[in-house]
Amino acid sequence: MSNPPAPQAPEDANASFATLSHSLKTSAPDAARAQREAALAPEPKKDIRAEAPTWWVQVRDNAYGPYTAAHVRQFIVEGRVKPATLVANDRAGPWREARATEPFIGALRPHFNVAMPAEPGLANMFVFAEIHSGAWTAFMAALEAFGRIVELAPGFWLVRTHLTSGVVRNTLSQTLGRGDRFAVVDATRDRLAWFNLGPGTDVAIREVWSTGAAEAKR
Repeated sequence: MSNPPAPQAPEDANASFATLSHSLKTSAPDAARAQREAALAPEPKKDIRAEAPTWWVQVRDNAYGPYTAAHVRQFIVEGRVKPATLVANDRAGPWREARATEPFIGALRPHFNVAMPAEPGLANMFVFAEIHSGAWTAFMAALEAFGRIVELAPGFWLVRTHLTSGVVRNTLSQTLGRGDRFAVVDATRDRLAWFNLGPGTDVAIREVWSTGAAEAKR
């Protein structure tokens, strides 16, 4: 018959309690201090203005809203709010262009790099565009990456750039959707480029532009 296992020594209850008591005495002040600091700390302030629908959008002299900033940014993505669209925090104004108003500047000017061949020297170009899709954000980002620009009228810009009209056309065309169209006139180098104007217009442009260039050489 095998021997029964040796009895284990009973736990030292006094030692265990002493250890627990020491642990509690050590951590209690820290815990109490943390509770007091948490109670005295001010609650973080909520930016109620940013969460509330406080933005108004002006379209054809009519004010629409109020919308949240996130809602207006969604309008920008959809092309319903453009860079020159007027926005305000109050229906009575003051009104400012969306491209010059926080928090919409970043949404209207996403990062866009143009690393393409260029001709020596700067040129003045006119860009005319009709954009019916939600491509305004990408189109404006590409346009502003070319160089200095100024909007002369809705859909009509003057661009100062070292790029060629062909490069400008190819880059802008990649940002647009079906039904969008534009033309680029290089006033400095006497060149013309266009996108999606239709086959009949293509033929007419080539005839008129070529005739004009031939007549100028006489």
